Amino acid sequence: MADIMTQCNAALKPLTHRSSVNRVSPAARALFIVGQPIDVTRSPLDFPAALGRLRGRSSACKDADAVLVPLDVPPSGLDALVAGLAQTTNCDGLIVTRPHKEAILRSCTHLTAAARAVGCCNVVRFHKGSLIGTNMDGAGFVGGLVRERGANAVRGRRCLLVGAGGAARAIAHALVAEGARSVSVTNRTRERAQALAKAVPGVLALDALPASLKDVDVLIQCTSLGHAPGDPDPVPCDLLKPPLVCCEVVHTPEETAFLKAARERGCDVHHGKHMLSAQLDALCEFLVARPESWPDNWGFSAKRSVAEVSG
Repeated sequence: MADIMTQCNAALKPLTHRSSVNRVSPAARALFIVGQPIDVTRSPLDFPAALGRLRGRSSACKDADAVLVPLDVPPSGLDALVAGLAQTTNCDGLIVTRPHKEAILRSCTHLTAAARAVGCCNVVRFHKGSLIGTNMDGAGFVGGLVRERGANAVRGRRCLLVGAGGAARAIAHALVAEGARSVSVTNRTRERAQALAKAVPGVLALDALPASLKDVDVLIQCTSLGHAPGDPDPVPCDLLKPPLVCCEVVHTPEETAFLKAARERGCDVHHGKHMLSAQLDALCEFLVARPESWPDNWGFSAKRSVAEVSG
């Protein structure tokens, strides 16, 4: 417990020059965001607004009171920290960032289908002695798309993912669950696209990017290309034609080179900031609302071993 308090005190120091929190009820539920480095995250600053939105849309959470505190945790201290926090009576869980998203699986007793498909967790809920892990990257992307473009933004749409990393895998799983007409993936390394399709039933791996995107409604850019000067285009610009909806998953910069090229060619564009906001709302609900009231697609089951999880 002494180690946990030392980490708490160290984590609070960077907040003293910018935190506006000056009053916390002793009855508040304690939540933490763990990672290393942790001083780059905005989640503790944005969490109060997300909690306010949850109170407004859920009568069961209208009186919810919780605070989110950052903890800078080295890999060697993760297991001990989680074990200690799980023994407390007023801590309801953790948001998990780099480099702990895979390592946290060791501590989880239960996982959702999203966590199993993606092979990592970014939030863990403590509930009646269980540690329930899930991944909200996909829920954040789909939630942001639906919030900005309506209930049918995904349902019945033909979706193409460019890139096959962890974010793409999470988004593919969420697109299938939301009722997309088709979900395809292409990647510079074909084997990675095939691995994603194998991990997420309902996804088709393409051998290469199609010569035309006329049969695609929603294009999702999930690669690391285009974020640094001199990067090649993740998708050839001459393929970007209306009525294609072009989506980005990174939020900084707000308009990537890919989105700029799509906008200049008349395509509808969807920024990564919408995924970030919707994801925080989902994380907040997962940590604050009672599991009995969670959406059906957040259902969880016992984990037998880490090896059973797709990676």
